[in-house]
Amino acid sequence: MRLTPLDIRKMPFRKTLRGLDPDQIHSFLDQVATEYETLIRQNDDYAIRIKHLEERLDSYVTIEKTLHDTLLTAQKATDEARMHAQKEADLIIKDAQIRAGRYEDETRKRVHGLESELVSLKNQRDSFLARFRSMLKTQLELLAVIGDDLKTGSRNEMKHSIESIDEEETMDEIPSHPHISSNLDL
Repeated sequence: MRLTPLDIRKMPFRKTLRGLDPDQIHSFLDQVATEYETLIRQNDDYAIRIKHLEERLDSYVTIEKTLHDTLLTAQKATDEARMHAQKEADLIIKDAQIRAGRYEDETRKRVHGLESELVSLKNQRDSFLARFRSMLKTQLELLAVIGDDLKTGSRNEMKHSIESIDEEETMDEIPSHPHISSNLDL
């Protein structure tokens, strides 16, 4: 049973013949009751203050937990964003490498085709020049024969020379317009 200040003040004592002075006992009991009452009030104040501090502590613990959870969530989101960005960067690099490889292959094929066309055009040019030289040589020889015939006056020989030249290569055998690409200089 809990003792109250009122219980201390109203405590009945038995009276004995040789007992203590009742006024002194009552005075001491009043003093003890007053001190006890002060201690109870302080204890109640401390209990209220402790309850208030515990509520604040619970609030701070909740805030700390929320901040900790938020920090973990932010860290996780940052890590995921970093990982996603790295994957995206890797994909962009791979795509660029594939495109570069394709462009390189296409360029090689185009260069090879242009080189082949250049060789073909050079061959056509050389063939044309060889025919043209041959024709010019034949024409010079014809001019020499005609010049000699004019000097000698023999027309029969001139006819014979012209007929023999007609049997050889003529200008009709040389292509009139060889295929020359405007993109290449010879």
